[in-house]
Amino acid sequence: MRTDTDWEPAKPGVITEDYRESLLLIRQAARVENSEDVTLREFTVLGHPAALLYVDGLTDSENVQRFFLEPLLRAGPVPADEALRDYLMNTVLPLASVSPTFQLSTVLSRVFSGDAALIVDTMPGALIADMKGFVRRGIAEPVNESVVAGPHEGFTESLRDNTVLIRRLMRTPALICEAATVGTKIPSRLCLLYLDGIARQENVEEVKRRLAGCNVDYVSSIGMLEQLIEDDPAALLPQIACTERPDRAVSFLSEGQIVILMENAPAALALPVGFLHLFHAPDDTAMRWQYGTFLRLLRLCGMMISLLLPGLFIALTVYHPEGLSLSLMTSVVESQAKVPLSLFPSMLIMALIFSLINEAGTRVPGALGASLSIVGGLILGQAVVEAELFSPLILIVVALSGLGSYAAPTFPLTLALRIGQLILLLAAGFGGYPGMALALFCLLLRAFGVTSLHMPYFSPMAPKRPANPDHVLRLPIWRQRLRGAVANPFHMNRARGRMRAWDEPSKKTP
Repeated sequence: MRTDTDWEPAKPGVITEDYRESLLLIRQAARVENSEDVTLREFTVLGHPAALLYVDGLTDSENVQRFFLEPLLRAGPVPADEALRDYLMNTVLPLASVSPTFQLSTVLSRVFSGDAALIVDTMPGALIADMKGFVRRGIAEPVNESVVAGPHEGFTESLRDNTVLIRRLMRTPALICEAATVGTKIPSRLCLLYLDGIARQENVEEVKRRLAGCNVDYVSSIGMLEQLIEDDPAALLPQIACTERPDRAVSFLSEGQIVILMENAPAALALPVGFLHLFHAPDDTAMRWQYGTFLRLLRLCGMMISLLLPGLFIALTVYHPEGLSLSLMTSVVESQAKVPLSLFPSMLIMALIFSLINEAGTRVPGALGASLSIVGGLILGQAVVEAELFSPLILIVVALSGLGSYAAPTFPLTLALRIGQLILLLAAGFGGYPGMALALFCLLLRAFGVTSLHMPYFSPMAPKRPANPDHVLRLPIWRQRLRGAVANPFHMNRARGRMRAWDEPSKKTP
């Protein structure tokens, strides 16, 4: 006669009606004896041995006791014409979410996500109940995407809370929310959201194919997932938009894009995207079109200053001084005569120091980080000028280029601008205007070859496509009849008839 210790299940990975076999299978797979918080509660249901598996802390113990154990222990006899599993699901358990499964992998995935699993002798498979009760952070304002006009809610680490935030803003059955997982050994839960009929079906299928092809043990963050599914890992520009704002995710969905949410990630990915999606700020649409246009032009000027100003200054002062006026050239020569380093290495060192101060301010916890960035920059700048280590003009140029980089709405685009700035600075330092022009041409050539989900990065401007005319200029809402270039062409028009009910002119009284 065999005991529980030498029992070997006949079908590994499948929950059968044999209680001893299923219990041993679950004990071994869940490492119950080795994990203090993994609870396996054995009891009797209607005269049948039963076991309940859950993780203490992830599962709400009070709900397990009230809505699971007590109804099971008080259950009456099973009707003759009804199966045990159907009787437990339909009559005994007063729960909204109870589902059967036969796969051990599904049981483990759901249990270690906060659910509870029940197995009963003579009942094939297991019953999974939603009993999540883990501690989670409340909804707060986004940290990296602050706005002046618009909602102030941000995503949290709870996947279900994030889907609720989007559902609350987009109340339509056309919003599809498909479940998915990524990770071969430690699966991470995902939600794939898109508008049925608005998003291109080929884009949806391509995203699913890329998620299924992520052959890694564990995906720890949304940024890691972004690197696994982007088109070109070697490209400098980001090809997937990452946002902490539910309202921005909803704007992506309405334009025909696909949004990916991930458990334990307080952000969402949106694709395909182009340069315009990263250039637009979340509150551009919430403002009147005159204000939005002004801010976009100001933002574009800041980004151009950040990218080009240091290289242009070095090329002009070192290789082409004839382009300067006599008074300005005299000022440059006089300030440079007092410092030991020439202009090019001074500019390169100060640009790197500015990036170092910014990174240090980001990593210092709390409000001390912002103070460190401001005070450190002021003290260091004043000290190097008084010590005559660098020219004051160098500090002015570096400060202007740094302020311009902050005008970029997204942090990845800011980093791309800084890297491009250093590339152009090096090219200008070694080759003057010709070297900088060649480097800029190569960067632009590389940028125009970037795609996002096989969509050209600068579409619909290059190549030209019919799409929403809201590009660099923030056009009035009633002029934005079309959706984005990534939307389904059969549903490109977002309105029929007038988009604004103009007031009829009042009749003049005699």
